[in-house]
Amino acid sequence: MQATVAASLISALLDYLQTQGLKRSTLLQQAGLDSAALALPQRSIEAVHYERLLAAGIAHLHNPLLGLEFGTTAQPERWGRLGFLLRHSATLGEALSYQARFAHLVNSIGEGRFVERSDDVAIEWHSADVVMPAVIEEAFAAWLCFARWASGRNESPQCVEFSHRAQGDPAIYREFFQCDVRFSCTTSQLCFDPGLLELPLHGADAQLTAYVSAEFDQKARRAPSLETLRQLQAWLLATLCAPPPTLTDAAEALQINDRTLQHRLQTQNTTFRQSLDNARHTLALRLLVDAGLSIGDISHRLGFSEQSAFQRAFKRWTGVTPLVWRRMRYERTGLLNE
Repeated sequence: MQATVAASLISALLDYLQTQGLKRSTLLQQAGLDSAALALPQRSIEAVHYERLLAAGIAHLHNPLLGLEFGTTAQPERWGRLGFLLRHSATLGEALSYQARFAHLVNSIGEGRFVERSDDVAIEWHSADVVMPAVIEEAFAAWLCFARWASGRNESPQCVEFSHRAQGDPAIYREFFQCDVRFSCTTSQLCFDPGLLELPLHGADAQLTAYVSAEFDQKARRAPSLETLRQLQAWLLATLCAPPPTLTDAAEALQINDRTLQHRLQTQNTTFRQSLDNARHTLALRLLVDAGLSIGDISHRLGFSEQSAFQRAFKRWTGVTPLVWRRMRYERTGLLNE
């Protein structure tokens, strides 16, 4: 599954880097982002863009501790709707349990697992892939900042451990976390006194948390079906040909059974037929840009049995025939040579 982050997190990082004197347009370009992609705070964006943005900031500012410093400025709004849920939890323990259950819906680069042990409580960092240290340091600093902000108390962990080496002066880490900070450990974790779980939060609202947590439960149930839909679209775009693939072909490629694929598509209010139609539409627009391909070539590539069937489908998608669309595009871009 492709790791993602919420647009709200990327927007917060962009805002922070701007306060450090960096130009927003340059940062967006280096991260491979369009500002329009950030318009919806809850939108999921591939995590690679977030990591590129962090890397660009570190390089421009010559500051390897950028992740840690960005984390110390965390506000609940950074996590979008999840931040709203956390800030209205009754206790720090309840907020941490919600964080553990739903954080992957906001940031799936890594997972903060909430672990209760005999002598302490820990939030352990786990990720399927190796990630840059700045990502982990931002997460740890942000979690602690939220706990301090929400409880109104300047509490500190018992210790902090990172699996990577110190990115800067270890004294800077100790000053922020106000505890022993260790590096090159077997895992990355925040360890603290279990008594802190009972700390009341000043924004507690049981009715709100019940409503929003139910919303997140529903979103969590839909997450696998959304990922399946994305995988299906990518597979269709890569494999479309004559004859067109069937639902059984797709299910086998995605390593699930036919019924599971149908159910997940229904959860996303679509069908295999609609997904195939969408993929054909997307690929048709891409292929029509290539003047070396005839309309017949494109029709065959998209798996249509006859060119006339492709032309009817394309007119349904766009309102014009493929040839007219190609001519209109060339005229707009000045590529048509009379």
